[in-house]
Amino acid sequence: MGADYLRVQARYRGRLGVEVGIFVAVDHLRRAGVLSAEQEAQYFDIDDWFQAHLPNPPFYADGNTVGAVTWFKIPVPTEMSTRIDTLRSILVAHGVEHDLVTTVDPGEQIYEDEFQIGVVPGVRHEPSAMPEGLVLGATNAGSKRQFAQHG
Repeated sequence: MGADYLRVQARYRGRLGVEVGIFVAVDHLRRAGVLSAEQEAQYFDIDDWFQAHLPNPPFYADGNTVGAVTWFKIPVPTEMSTRIDTLRSILVAHGVEHDLVTTVDPGEQIYEDEFQIGVVPGVRHEPSAMPEGLVLGATNAGSKRQFAQHG
């Protein structure tokens, strides 16, 4: 039996006690000021594209007080997986280890749309130390472009 869901996540845990997803991991690099101008532009373009093409689960409206995480449904559409691969290349360029995790049971499902599910993870751990040089901060909905460090 194959996996039903995919999550691309860094190998460090954030405030939710689970490994941070790829968008948050790249945003940590952006906050740390280590992305090149090209990488920052790629991140903003990809983040904006996903904002326009992927529904925003309602649990983000209150800052995600329920502590949910999202998983892509498999198969991930090509137009999404290509962009995810670009974000992965940014993580690789900066030495941020990450994994493609697949599962049939990621947790208690509280949301679903055409492309993803939102779940409350069954297991949480203490947040791990941030990789050296990364900057933790609250993730906000909407475009991150107003935070551009390159001009």
